[in-house]
Amino acid sequence: MADLLNTENQLVVRYTEEKVLDSSVNYIYEEADNSIKAFIECKKVQWYQLELCHLTVSPGFRRQGLGKIVINKALEHAKINGAKVVQRTIRDDNTESKSLFFKCGFIQISTLYYHWKWK
Repeated sequence: MADLLNTENQLVVRYTEEKVLDSSVNYIYEEADNSIKAFIECKKVQWYQLELCHLTVSPGFRRQGLGKIVINKALEHAKINGAKVVQRTIRDDNTESKSLFFKCGFIQISTLYYHWKWK
């Protein structure tokens, strides 16, 4: 998962296997052929607030509905665990991710500026 996170996302901080394992209870995933093909991290921000981070779908499995399945599992997880607010930050140029989250009922409520430049 760490390799997939690092290769498929423009991250400021690299993920290691140890970092993923340390927070493994936060990950919602979908498997196929005994391998994780899509996942998302669910971070508790406040007792009532959950943030969805780094939706990642393995390149060979995109456009098969796995992202939507994982998002819906994460929303169910949030509901079961009492979250009242579920948030997601998406880079402005990530049109695929924005479109998928809109289809899952998310709305854009703000725009953030981050000065870090992609290499």
